[in-house]
Amino acid sequence: MKRILMFLLPFCLISSLGAVSQSLIENVIVETYYISDANDQTDLDGGPALPAGSVTYRVFLDLMEGANLQSIYGDELRALKVESTLPFFNNEDRGQTYGHQIQNTRIDENTVALDSWFSFGAATDANYGVLKAEDTNGSIIGGANNDGGSTNVPGGLLVSVDPSAAIRLSQQDGLIPGMNLTAQNFAVVGIQPETVFGAQTVSGSFVSNNTIMGTGSGVSGATSANKILIGQFTTIGELSFELNIQVASSNGDIFKYVSDDENLQPGEVSSSLLKYPPQCGCTDPAYLEWSPAAACDDGSCATLITFGCTDMLACNFDPNANFSIPMLCCYGPEDCNGLDISIVCPTLSAENPVENDLRFYPNPTLGQVNVQFDKSYSGQVVLSVFDISGKVHRVKNISAPTSGSLVSVDLSALQSGIYILHLSGESLFKVQTIIKE
Repeated sequence: MKRILMFLLPFCLISSLGAVSQSLIENVIVETYYISDANDQTDLDGGPALPAGSVTYRVFLDLMEGANLQSIYGDELRALKVESTLPFFNNEDRGQTYGHQIQNTRIDENTVALDSWFSFGAATDANYGVLKAEDTNGSIIGGANNDGGSTNVPGGLLVSVDPSAAIRLSQQDGLIPGMNLTAQNFAVVGIQPETVFGAQTVSGSFVSNNTIMGTGSGVSGATSANKILIGQFTTIGELSFELNIQVASSNGDIFKYVSDDENLQPGEVSSSLLKYPPQCGCTDPAYLEWSPAAACDDGSCATLITFGCTDMLACNFDPNANFSIPMLCCYGPEDCNGLDISIVCPTLSAENPVENDLRFYPNPTLGQVNVQFDKSYSGQVVLSVFDISGKVHRVKNISAPTSGSLVSVDLSALQSGIYILHLSGESLFKVQTIIKE
C-alpha cells in the first residue's frame, strides 16, 4: 500500500496544480536575433543612432499542434508588460508598431529590420517570422542586401558577427514567404502599443491593464511546429516581460494563460513560461524544493521526497519521511486507516496485544530517564528518542530484556522541552512522552 501511494502521489500533485501536464503552451522561446555593431550605429535614418551592442530579441510562443493564439492582453487583474532598463529602438524611418505593418519592400533599408513591434506571426506584410535556425530559404536582408543606411556603409548594414546571436542575418533572416492574414483580422482595443512601439517614441516600458490585441479566428505558426512570433524588441538595456494570452485548442476549447497565479479566475491557468527573465528554481516535483513557478532549473533540487507517516504517536512513525501522508498512519487495531495492521504494525495486531508492562521514571526529568521492564521480551528492542520535530537524538539497542531489566537513557545534554520515547521490537511497541526540565 505504501509503495503504491509513493508511486502515484507525484502525478496527483502535478495534476492538481493548474493542469500543468495539459498546458497548450509547450514553450516560450526568446531568440537573440541580432546584436548591433559600430556600422549599424552610423545610421541616422531610423532616428537616434542605434547604440552598438544593442540586442534584437524575438519572442516565439510554441503551442501544441492544432492550438492557435487568439489574443495578448492586460486587464484589471494583471498587466501586460514589456519593458527594458533602457529605451526600445523604434525606427523613425519606416518603423511600425506591428510586424505585419512592415513593408516587405523596405526590410532591406537601413535598420528597419531591427525595429521593435508586437506580432501575431508576421514579420513583414509578406513574411512570417520563424526562428533563424528553422529558416531554410536564406536571407533578403543584411550585408549586400542592405542599402548601407544614411551613411551608405560599404557592404551594407546588419553584418554583425557577434557569436551570441549565432546565425548571421545575411545567411538566415528568420523570414519565410506566406500569405499574411493578420492585417485583415487584427484589432486592438484599449491602450494602443503605439505609445511605446511607434515611430519617434523613446521609452523602455509598455505596461497596460487595458489592452487587448488579437484576431477573432486566431493564428497558428507558419510551420507544423506551431511556433508563433509574438514580438520583436530591440534595446541595449535588459529585456523583461509578463504576458497574458488567450489560446484555443484544436477542438475549440478556450484557455487563458497568465504570467502569475494571483487572483486566478475560472478558465485561467498560470504559466511561468510567460514571464521573462524566467524565474529559476527546482523544476523536479520529486523534490521538496520543487517550485511550480520555476521555468528553469537552477540546481536547487536537493531533498528527494520520501512519503510516510510522520506522526510520532503512530506505531509506524517513519523518522526518514519528509512528506506526511496521514492515511498511512496506524494507531491500533481499531484505528489503522483500513490498512492491514498485521503488516503495518505487527506488534499491535490482535495476536500481539500491547501490555502495560513498562515504567518510565522520573518524568519530568533533569537528565536521566529509566525504563523498567516488568516482563521478558525475545529478540531485540530498539529505544529511540525524538524531539517534537521528529529529529532523532538517541538510539539504544536492547538485546532480549528480561523481567526486572532496567535501562537508562541520558538526556542531560539535550535542551529543555518535550521528547518522545519509542520502544519497538518483535512483540512490543510503546510511545511515551518525556518532559526534560
